[in-house]
Amino acid sequence: MTKVIIPEIADAQTDHYLTKKGYEVLTVKNPTEASILATAPDVAGIMMFVAPFPNSLYAKLPNLKVLARYGVGYDSIDAEYAASQGVWVTNTPGANAVSVAESAITDILLLAKQSVTIAAKMQANDTTGAKTIMGHELNGATVGIIGYGNIGQALAKMLSGFGVNVLLYNRTHRETEYGKYVDLETLLTESDYVSVNIAAVPATEHLIGEAELKLMKPSAYLVNLARGSIVDEAALISALKNHEIAGAALDVFDVEPLPRDSEFFQLDNVFLTPHTGANTVEAGRNMAMGAARMIDEVLSGKMPEWPVNSPKLS
Repeated sequence: MTKVIIPEIADAQTDHYLTKKGYEVLTVKNPTEASILATAPDVAGIMMFVAPFPNSLYAKLPNLKVLARYGVGYDSIDAEYAASQGVWVTNTPGANAVSVAESAITDILLLAKQSVTIAAKMQANDTTGAKTIMGHELNGATVGIIGYGNIGQALAKMLSGFGVNVLLYNRTHRETEYGKYVDLETLLTESDYVSVNIAAVPATEHLIGEAELKLMKPSAYLVNLARGSIVDEAALISALKNHEIAGAALDVFDVEPLPRDSEFFQLDNVFLTPHTGANTVEAGRNMAMGAARMIDEVLSGKMPEWPVNSPKLS
């Protein structure tokens, strides 16, 4: 029986889809190098969260045919190297778009209304202090969206009901009625809120660095629900400490979980969440089912619907 490894939660989210398809399903909490090798070195398919999959691991997994990402980003896997080893890498485009876009809206509103600061003061029994904090209406503001894939498109559509001016930056143009394409400099200079929703690839590493942050208004906010590598963390910490921008909401980081000694924890103008922007029941089901289908398609000898590489098959 063909062995596959999937996260425990995904097995429940798919109602044991792969077991019903006739596979020997082995579950782990999180498919890491150690847990994969300890569970089944003869595995044929693995559903991956975001743990790194080192290139040295392929030689230890001789039967491996597919790495199916539970989600959209696949920066933790060298997809081209996987292709050279005859291994498909797939993802689940659009599966979490609504959930992540809603999280971006949530973060923008929390920043605009100063909700976290107000709630903290009330929790500390400083109601008077809480009442002195004034937020802003989102109506009339300019929101810049960096990256116009499934998540960026969902975000722009949602924002259309708030009466905002939406600016878009993307490496390729897609027809849209929900915003205006501009260059990155214009987006950063004119936006009151900047939402990072672009894919993490070599070309986007530190796309937002010191120079880009200096283009932003002192009253502007940065929201990142994409990947930590896209924003230069040291430059962002400096900008936040020196109030070069008003604040940020961050769901992703260079190192995850975010180390407790990170300077982000010392700042009062940043809202932090632990890579949970897509954590909804609906997105979880979509990602798990999409990844399970990709494993089945590859191991059934079919072309997967959502490949991100093109393996050299013998």
